[in-house]
Amino acid sequence: MGRPIEPDSMSRRTLFSWTLRVLQSHGLKPRRRLSQNFIVDPALLKGFTRNVEYLDTFEIGCGIGTLTMSLSRFVPRLICVEIDWRLLEAAVENIDAANVVLVNADATVYTPPSKQVVGNIPYHITSEILTGVARLNTVTRAVFTVQRDVAERITAAPGDRRYGRITILLNALFEIKVAGTYGSSSFYPEPGVEHSIIVMVRRAPFNRDVEALEALTRAVFTQRRRIALRVLERVLGVREDSPVHSYASRLLGGKRVYEVGWEVYLELARALREAGLL
Repeated sequence: MGRPIEPDSMSRRTLFSWTLRVLQSHGLKPRRRLSQNFIVDPALLKGFTRNVEYLDTFEIGCGIGTLTMSLSRFVPRLICVEIDWRLLEAAVENIDAANVVLVNADATVYTPPSKQVVGNIPYHITSEILTGVARLNTVTRAVFTVQRDVAERITAAPGDRRYGRITILLNALFEIKVAGTYGSSSFYPEPGVEHSIIVMVRRAPFNRDVEALEALTRAVFTQRRRIALRVLERVLGVREDSPVHSYASRLLGGKRVYEVGWEVYLELARALREAGLL
C-alpha cells in the first residue's frame, strides 16, 4: 500500500481536485435528496479534529472518506456509517487505517456504540440526529458540522426569534459551543449557506424529567408568542387554584413562551410530571 492520504494536509485546491477525481473515477454525482456535500476545505478538517477527543468514535456519513481519514489519526477506533453504498465503495478504496470500520447502514436507526459521535451531518436529518444523540446517554460528546442557522438556533438565548424546542432540549443536556464557521465554498457542491462546527459535551442524562420537558415544550411552543402561564392553563389544563399553578406563576412571571429559559422549563416539567399533568 502507498502512503495514507491526509486530506487535512493538502492545499485547498488539491483537496478540491482530489474530491472531483474520486467522484468521477467512481461515476458518482452528489445526491441532493441525501444532502451530499463533501468537505473540500483543509482548514475545516483541522478545525473539526481539534475538537475531537481521544475516544472510541462513531461517524455519521463517511462520504468518500475525507473526514474519516483525518479522524482516524486522532481517535483509537472509528466506526463509520454511510447509507449510500456507492460512496462507501469509494471510501473503502481511500481509507488505509486499521482502526476504521465502515458500515453500510442508516445512521437514524443504527445505534452509536461509542461515547463520541461526529459527522458532517446531512441537512435533511439534522434535527433527527441531534435529538437522537440527546436521548442516548452513552454519548458523552458530539462534534458536528451543521448549517449556520441551525447552530444559531441551538445556541439562541430566550427571547430570540430562533429560540425553540431544540434549543431547550439540547441545552438541558449539553454544554454547547460553536467552534468555527466556514463559507459555502468549503463544500462541494456548494450548499449556498455557511456552516458551523458545534461541540456538545453532556452535562446531564436523558431521564423522565427530560421526557416531560419534551412533552411540555411540544405543547406550549404551538403558541410561542403567548403568555406562558396562560398557555399552560389552556393547553395542559393547569387550574388556577392548584399548587402547581402557584409554582408555575412564580417561575414564569409574565413571560411569553419563547422568553422562558431552559432551566425554568426543566423545573416546570418536573413539577408538572410529579403532579400527573405530563
